Amino acid sequence: MFLTDTNSDARWLKIFIYFSAFILIVRLLTIAFSSLNLSVDEAQYWRWSTIFDWGYYSKPPMIAWVIGASTFIFGDAEWAIRLFAPFLHATSGLVLFLLGRKLADAKTGCVAGLIYLLMPGVTLSSSIISTDAILLTFWSSSLYLLFKLREAPRVWVAAALGATIGVGFLSKYAMVYFLIGIALSLILDRELRKALFSSKGAITLGAALIVLTPHILWSVSNGFKTIGHTADNANWGQDQDLFNLDQMLTFFFDQFGVFGPTGFLLLIMLIGTLAFMKGRLRGDIRGWMLLSFILPPLLIILVQAFISRAHANWAATAYPAAAVLVALWVTQSSGRWIRYILWGGLAFNFVLAMAFSYFVTAPPSVANAAGFSNAFKRVRAWPETVDVIMQAARDMNATSIIVDEREIWHGLDYYGRDGSVDLPLRSWQIAGVPQSFSEETPISPAEAENALVLNVRPRHLPLLSGDFEVFEPAGEIEIDLGRGRTRHFRVFHASGFNPQPRTSAEE
Repeated sequence: MFLTDTNSDARWLKIFIYFSAFILIVRLLTIAFSSLNLSVDEAQYWRWSTIFDWGYYSKPPMIAWVIGASTFIFGDAEWAIRLFAPFLHATSGLVLFLLGRKLADAKTGCVAGLIYLLMPGVTLSSSIISTDAILLTFWSSSLYLLFKLREAPRVWVAAALGATIGVGFLSKYAMVYFLIGIALSLILDRELRKALFSSKGAITLGAALIVLTPHILWSVSNGFKTIGHTADNANWGQDQDLFNLDQMLTFFFDQFGVFGPTGFLLLIMLIGTLAFMKGRLRGDIRGWMLLSFILPPLLIILVQAFISRAHANWAATAYPAAAVLVALWVTQSSGRWIRYILWGGLAFNFVLAMAFSYFVTAPPSVANAAGFSNAFKRVRAWPETVDVIMQAARDMNATSIIVDEREIWHGLDYYGRDGSVDLPLRSWQIAGVPQSFSEETPISPAEAENALVLNVRPRHLPLLSGDFEVFEPAGEIEIDLGRGRTRHFRVFHASGFNPQPRTSAEE
């Protein structure tokens, strides 16, 4: 069993509360004074939030509901769209504190919560609004409730577990890794089998289905397009190389940036310790249960990266349990060196978090001078972009604006929401069918009678020009993003929209 020092619980609880409150305030101020415009995904989620539904083009509905709740109260400003992100991560940190305290003591809970809150990935995610922030809140809550159900199989705990699992799926389909974790834990632990292979397990399943049923029905009626988009993200096309060692290594080393350099190093060391060395943690089944929620997303996405590609955040669900497991290992270890590594790593992550907040809120010139112009280029100068493009449209007396890149569509859509973009805004379909939310509204012949076409991708030009009877160059637009970075458009005057059939390769 893990050791418990109840005498210091109150002190560690205070430390956690004070520190997490400080981090929350800093992150709220970062959002309030951020100099960054919305990213393409944030602008897309905002557009979804203007219409309530049980699902959306590429994601389940929670992200739109969270933004919709915030903007209903506070309006459509950038800070209002992002407002709930720091609160969601603060909630996850609190739940992991409770889980660490349940498994050991308040010191372990405090360390687990701090590891999570100071993760570089969480620092970044707290400054934007994303599906990960919502998913990790319900993932962490489900993890806590699962351990609680194991020890106290009560009806309300079983129902709450099913509800949080269901809402987790409504947040992001990566919640499926949680089911894998449960399956592995059932193999490992007799107590969990007793709890779930009973009426309590049926209650958990029923609660999850009640939460998920409206979304399932929506998916059926909409051709499972959200699931289809998730599958498309895996990018297992026939033209893909099946062995991408560089992608796998990139994903692996990216995890040092997501969980933190020392945090991920300690996790690797811990996994090796559990596998090859004896120790107090190795003898407790609850440590192995936590590992059941860490290894599946890490290993599955590592294989995905090897087969095709993977973004660094795709294994984010591994880290709530990892924060608790690393905290258990360090607080129960008799070696000082491991504690020095942990506290040094947390100090480094804290400095990194403060520096990040500074550069996000500083004038763009400061971030550019520090070498962040490339990192921030996609979230700069969108209001200026709208002004220049609308002036070009007025000069042309355009009947519509057509773009060939979803990022441009969403940028113009959000930053033209005040009526400054007063023409139909359409996204050209490169495959002849919608491949993103921005392409779902087709271009009508009337809208394309005298269209201003913005070309961002040069490789699109042969197909793009072939879809119009008239397609004439009308200059170029460049928006200064700082330090030599620009947002560049080739501008065309087009009319007579007549999309040509696509070959299978083009589709």
